[in-house]
Amino acid sequence: MPTRKLSALIIDTAGLTALTRATQCIAALQRRYTICAPPELLSMSRVINHRDGMLVIAADNGAIAAKLRQLAPRLLKNLQKQGPEITAIQIQVQVERVSARPRITVEKLPLPIDLIDKFENLSKKVKDPDLSSALARFAARQRKGR
Repeated sequence: MPTRKLSALIIDTAGLTALTRATQCIAALQRRYTICAPPELLSMSRVINHRDGMLVIAADNGAIAAKLRQLAPRLLKNLQKQGPEITAIQIQVQVERVSARPRITVEKLPLPIDLIDKFENLSKKVKDPDLSSALARFAARQRKGR
């Protein structure tokens, strides 16, 4: 069996040909969108469909969608300069991915000894027994953590 390139196989397969054409169309529209859209919104929005002259843009959250809706008339005008087949823009909220941002851990510095002593002294002077007990436990934990 002769070897063929994957691209040739995709082109020859009838069902995949239509899918390939649609994907290429969306990729071309995404390139046009990249030229016309504000740079700060590009990482949070993308072209997802084009049907009957309607360009469908997905935004990662409601705030980005609202901003794109405000910019839609100007964006449509700029996109039409690049090619006349777009007659309207629809904005949808569609979360693409949940970013796994690393948790920021703050290194807690130990309290100075003199400050711990002041908490202990304060626990002895406070008249409220619950507050006095809480201050004494806090000072003890701080001493133990050193």
